[in-house]
Amino acid sequence: MMRKKILRGLSWACLGALVLSLILFILLPLPGDIPVLMYHFIDTPERAAVEKNVVSRASFERQMRFLKTFGYRVLTLDEYYAVKTGTRAPRGREIVITFDDGNYTFSEQAFPILQAQALPSVMFVISENMKQQSEGSMGIDTLRSLQASGLVTLGSHTKTHPKLSEIPPEQAAEELRGAKVELEQAFGRPVDSLAYPSGAINQEVLAMAEQAGYKLAFTTSPKKLGELPEGFYSLTRVKISRTSDFMPAFWFKISGLYEALKRAKKSFLFRS
Repeated sequence: MMRKKILRGLSWACLGALVLSLILFILLPLPGDIPVLMYHFIDTPERAAVEKNVVSRASFERQMRFLKTFGYRVLTLDEYYAVKTGTRAPRGREIVITFDDGNYTFSEQAFPILQAQALPSVMFVISENMKQQSEGSMGIDTLRSLQASGLVTLGSHTKTHPKLSEIPPEQAAEELRGAKVELEQAFGRPVDSLAYPSGAINQEVLAMAEQAGYKLAFTTSPKKLGELPEGFYSLTRVKISRTSDFMPAFWFKISGLYEALKRAKKSFLFRS
């Protein structure tokens, strides 16, 4: 009799967990909670197996198909800004897709997949690498073609990719201003967004980003904020790497739960 009660209890617990999981899957992320995904490189399975910042093309294709199949709304940066400023109502299950560094693997591996699914993305470009086509960067012509597709918004990743909080203030200011000017001259459009290299920020860097004329600036995880509050110049992102190959792990990262857990951990550490 006791054994039957235990089995019945376990069955009800499993059913309850299944129902709760289904509800969370349908509802999350909630309106106004917009995870910003951060990718770096999309390449071969062999490279993805040894480099954490590399996601294989097959895995990336599964992830984008997942978003399309289950009705996630992938926002442009303008739409994201509109929600953040209150000029557009949030709808729920919204995310943003970003890439750092302007690497050639984006045009060769990632963009054909995004284009096939009609998914917009943001590319943060290192302006000096772009001009010299160094460090695997796409050149100006390739980036112009991507921009012309209407699916890619170009943003700044500074001129030379230093950790801004660890260099002299005047040099950091030039990295921010100079990259914005160079990118706007190259592409003939305002460059309003910025991703801080390595997510390295402090209060002075945030002020410089605003003074340089950016509207939005992204770091990496909430841990990079330290005691800084999250705002328009200290927005966090969710890093997508090979650890997200398993689709339930990918869902957890785009659900908003992952970021909530990170923020709770940060809050606990800084209260302690």
